[in-house]
Parts: sequence; C-alpha cells; structure tokens
Amino acid sequence: MFFIDGAYVKEEEAKISVLDIGLLRGFGVFDYLRTYRGKPFHLWDHLKRLCFSAEEIGLTLPYSLEEIAKIVDTVIELSGLSEASVKLVVTGGISPDQFTPQERGSLIVFAYPLTTYPKQCYTDGVDVITTPQGRFFPACKSTQYLSGIVALKKDRSQAPMEALYLNGNGDLLEGTTSNFFGVQEKTLLTCDTNEVLKGITREVVLKLAQDRFESLLRPVHCEEIERLSEAFLTSSNKEIMPIVSIDGKTVGDGTVGPVTKELMALFAEYTEQDKWDDVNIARHEKVKV
Repeated sequence: MFFIDGAYVKEEEAKISVLDIGLLRGFGVFDYLRTYRGKPFHLWDHLKRLCFSAEEIGLTLPYSLEEIAKIVDTVIELSGLSEASVKLVVTGGISPDQFTPQERGSLIVFAYPLTTYPKQCYTDGVDVITTPQGRFFPACKSTQYLSGIVALKKDRSQAPMEALYLNGNGDLLEGTTSNFFGVQEKTLLTCDTNEVLKGITREVVLKLAQDRFESLLRPVHCEEIERLSEAFLTSSNKEIMPIVSIDGKTVGDGTVGPVTKELMALFAEYTEQDKWDDVNIARHEKVKV
C-alpha cells in the first residue's frame, strides 16, 4: 500500500513524475522503520530524523509530523501485513527547470513485507568489507546511496554482508545501511561525529548497554581491527548483527562474542515491550516539528 501526496493507492497505481528532481537529481530524503507485532518501532524518533534530514538539505516537509504519523498508521493498517517494513520518502517534487526544488516536497509512504536475514547471520556472524567511498551529507538520510551501492556491487565476489565507510584518517565510520560497533575488553566503540548517521537502533543499543558496559563514542581505526574482541552492525532491519571478519581479517576468535550475545538478548527483550520511550537523539531534537 502506498500513500503519494494525499492519495492511498496500490503498487500498480503508485507513480511519480519523471520531472521529479528526486529522480532526476537525487534530491530527497527518506527514513525506514519496521514494526514489531504490528506497531511501528520508535516512530517519532524516525519522524524527527526525517525532519532533520529534510532541513539539512533545505527541503520542507509537505505535512506535519503528526499528520505523517497518522499516514504511517493508516498505510500499515491498509497493508494487512502482520509485520511490515515502512519507508518514508520526501523528494523535491516536479521542477520546471529540472534543477530547482519546489517550496514544498512531495511525500511518499509505503509498506511492504518485512525482510529478515537467515538465522546463521546471528549465530555465526557475517563478513564485511571497507570502502574509501564517502556519503554525501552523512549526518542525514538522503536518497543518494550511490557510493554504498557501488562499493557493494564491486565486491559481490566476496559476498560481504555490508561495506564500512573509511574516512581519510582510516577510521571505520558506519555501514552503507547500518551503524558499526567495535568491542575492546567489554568496552563499546562507535563513531559519534557528523560523519555518521545517528541510527535509532544504535541509540537504543547505547541505552541498553549503559548499565552493563562502558561506551566510548569514538571511531575504530582500521589498524585496531585485529585488536577488537568483537564487532557488530546495528540497523532497523538487521537489529544487532555480529561481525566475524573485516576485509578478511578475523575479529576476535571469529565467533559471536559474549558482549554481542548479551546485547542481542537485551534488544530482543526490549522489542517485546508494549511501549518504547523516545530515545531523543540530540541532533534531531533541534528540528522545527
């Protein structure tokens, strides 16, 4: 089920103009969330991030966050799915000169069946690679994913689960669609600069870990990979996914470690709650909702 600028339509009826600069120039932002037992997970945190992303590139949301929240609920209900993935996209709309954004963006919201990963990814861990490619406007969730798509496409022969962005200093920043955590002696390490997107799942993990493990908000340098005891990815659809190798280098002893296992169990328990309090990511709280 799709919502496109005021209308709820089926997939075969979902269309946008070829003159939309989201298509022509990649000018747009989006957010992704999933449901648990039919309830959208941390909906308001995702909506505030969507608003932040739009403001970062000078795009005005065509609806208030309250209105978008109702649209999301309706799309989920109309989809009839027991568990859903929900994507919200805001583009620059139709541009007469095919370059200049309109005053208000164009909103698309749609739900589709939740994609899950094989159990083996969580019991045995996954392999990832690194890439020197960077993201445009990394603090926001733009629709420009060219660098990530190219990085993974080039290395399909290795069948990596994810590619981690490296900056010029050799720091491991984040994945193409996930955040990255390293573990050293039960201390969590994760980048917290404007070079990374602040993931909702990432923030939940930091809160779940705060009474059990120390967290240092700094990136892992590529030379530290062999000194990591554990590593994992976080994202809405991957949840907490263990990493066992980076660029062919074994992480720890090559198995899913105890810190990752404990956090996975805590997160699974957390998702079973009837209600989730907003994580209130400081960067996103500055938006004009």
